[in-house]
Amino acid sequence: MRILLIKMSSMGDIFHTFPAISDIKQHYPDAEIDWVVEDSFSEIVDWHPGVHKVIPINLRRWVKTRSKKHWQEFKDWRNSVRNTTYDYIIDVQGLLKSAIVAKCAKGHGIDGYAKTSAREPVTHWFYKRQHIVDKDQHAVERTRQLVGKALGYTPTPKLNFGINQNFVQVAKNPRKLIFIIGTSWVTKLWATGEWQALTKIAIDAGFSVEIIWGSPEEQAIADQIIEFCPQATRPEHRLSITTIAEKLVEAAGVIGLDTGFSHLAGALETPTIALYGATSPVKVGLIGEHTQNLQITEKLECMPCHKRHCKWLPENSTDTPACMSGIKAEAVWHALQQKLLAHPYNN
Repeated sequence: MRILLIKMSSMGDIFHTFPAISDIKQHYPDAEIDWVVEDSFSEIVDWHPGVHKVIPINLRRWVKTRSKKHWQEFKDWRNSVRNTTYDYIIDVQGLLKSAIVAKCAKGHGIDGYAKTSAREPVTHWFYKRQHIVDKDQHAVERTRQLVGKALGYTPTPKLNFGINQNFVQVAKNPRKLIFIIGTSWVTKLWATGEWQALTKIAIDAGFSVEIIWGSPEEQAIADQIIEFCPQATRPEHRLSITTIAEKLVEAAGVIGLDTGFSHLAGALETPTIALYGATSPVKVGLIGEHTQNLQITEKLECMPCHKRHCKWLPENSTDTPACMSGIKAEAVWHALQQKLLAHPYNN
């Protein structure tokens, strides 16, 4: 059985798809699963042993520039994909762009979400087989159920992200913590002062703290934290995704924001606390007993706004919105300690 999955981005969404790959291999061990993904994330997809072939695509770049050269690159990519005939083509992303990409492949029709289940209902016109999947579920479960309906099985309750075996060589350090301070939106950021307070609590408790950064702005925040707590460290240079994954496996625990690397920590089964404010963790937050999505105790009426800029702050402000500033270091530390106690291998 040859299966093609379409899930091109983003990083967190890709991690959310891994359990569906594990499900397929559990029910059809001989299935060959190919996966179309944005080129920048192909390294991640290749971690799962159930993936037969990673098919990189540069759709973001092609759509952004729309040059003659990139149009030819797209046609060459389409012709390459059509060299294989698939038994099943499954659009697990459920967007117009992913449905169009799915139509480029050759097979026996596309499986996808029904009109009432899709994020973009127009996509149902592209599918030969449409499946009703409850929208009020976590993204991981929606993907697992869609794939199960397409292939004729019911997923088991237990989640298996299936990527830990890539990092068995990494030794666990029971006294090391990783802090993930960066994210794509200003409204998702946590106050530097709270990061400083949390770092001091952790170091006073006998833990080492390493701060992961990915941009000059995040590096500057990391340096402010280290200036406040000189015992904390950060990588000298920006790290590859694989190197960050190794650090997340090594750590006893991780504290991060609504960002792909927090989802990665959860997928690697490291106890992880993720902080949420402007966005909702209900459908796309961390999942699993070893994780917790932490918000302020009394939610504000505007939560979640899902906005890149807080309407209560001046335009272009970099201040921390109230939904995030209300999360205090002591509460985050308490939540992490509860997760560490629940996982004896970290003690």
